[in-house]
Amino acid sequence: MSLPIAYTNGRTADDLWLEKSSASSSAMVDLATASSDSETNVEPTLENTDTAVWDLETFILLIDVRKCWIEDTVKAEELFAESLTLVPPEEQNSLRRFHFRRDAAQHLASLLLQHLVISQLADVPWAESRVSRTIMGRPFHEQARFDYNVSHHSGRVAIGVRVADQRHIGIDVVDPEDATRKWKPGWIDDFHDIFTESEYAQILRDGKKETEITKRRLFTFWALKEAYTKAVGIGLVIDLQTIEFSRVEDVDITERPYTRSTMCKVNNELIDWRFEVFALEDGLILATATTNEGLFSGGTTKIKKIELDYITKVAVQYHLPIILAPNVV
Repeated sequence: MSLPIAYTNGRTADDLWLEKSSASSSAMVDLATASSDSETNVEPTLENTDTAVWDLETFILLIDVRKCWIEDTVKAEELFAESLTLVPPEEQNSLRRFHFRRDAAQHLASLLLQHLVISQLADVPWAESRVSRTIMGRPFHEQARFDYNVSHHSGRVAIGVRVADQRHIGIDVVDPEDATRKWKPGWIDDFHDIFTESEYAQILRDGKKETEITKRRLFTFWALKEAYTKAVGIGLVIDLQTIEFSRVEDVDITERPYTRSTMCKVNNELIDWRFEVFALEDGLILATATTNEGLFSGGTTKIKKIELDYITKVAVQYHLPIILAPNVV
């Protein structure tokens, strides 16, 4: 659906700000406080887990925006409008290019995760946090001694972080079921310009069958390629057959939720990188890529699922919300 209209009855951004800034700040603080008191049977979030992530070499934060922003309810629209006040006006304006709520919600969640990481790792007040972009559009924070990468699909948004100077990380998250919902028979032959013969053989090692496991294998290879190209900052603009993966194991949340056995050759040369593949809830697949150089820990990258309330808690410490930009819809 379309984004909700942020202003009505001829009111300007300044009018709305004067009416709502105080109330919004109080409401957000109350919401964050109430959530911490009432959450009993939910998955652990950053503020109530024994092990925080900010001191780790690599970590992933994951947020699910399907219920809080994408549902067609008045509450979801109000929460989305309030969450806009957590990002700078120029980023609020960038949301206008999206025609559908899902796309805008995922983009907003991506921005919030970036500002969260920047405020915590760069020791920058939230209101002063800014996201820059490379020529290829890769987001980063200037003067930061860490790298991050974001990915979203089907209402789930993730950010992968590598805390090391001049060491990059790439991440990709995909929901194979949602991605293939409209595929027609014969789809297995549509990827010969992406996967090498060796990769195709691994994907089809049970025979040329268009089954669910074949889809998951295909998207595992796809996620690995995308994670690597995002880590090196080139995106999917090169010949993807020059990047070849092997020893890619199947991942399943009940039997094998994680693998780090993957190897990769670029232009037929083996590279010293660490590739991880995770099976998450609802069939989600998440892949990460980062160079082994400078890594001291041999452990698995930690994934923390967080809630919007946690981000709000961090943001309100820095006297947010920010004034809404004019004509954000």
